Amino acid sequence: MVENVMDTSGAPLFFPSPGAVSPAPDVVDPQPSTIDLDPIALQSMTRDELREEILRMLACLRRQSVQEIATGTQHTDGTLALDSMTAVWVISRVGTAFGRHLVRLSEVEDESLRSVGTVATLIRQAIAPVAAAGAA
Repeated sequence: MVENVMDTSGAPLFFPSPGAVSPAPDVVDPQPSTIDLDPIALQSMTRDELREEILRMLACLRRQSVQEIATGTQHTDGTLALDSMTAVWVISRVGTAFGRHLVRLSEVEDESLRSVGTVATLIRQAIAPVAAAGAA
């Protein structure tokens, strides 16, 4: 759209274009929509491996390297601090790999969504293999 339509007051309806937008840096090839998580591999990961996987997911989301992501603000547990929306995105992506919702977010304590470490713990609890009922 080349022209900017005016509203009834005569002011432009849209903000003026700032010009050409430079493309995002090619730091990380995968896009957030192409993150491929293997449920079996996720279940077998240690807590530290799951934390690393979450950092890789965040690198894709933010189009930065894992090293850049890891240098962000630290939570009191020593892992990368997260905002709740990012934590929900991570949980949702892992849930998609399992084909189900992992947790009821309304029942999750806020503190469980504050860092890579707390989110990894929450995910590990949600995806832990369940022993067959009646197995002895």
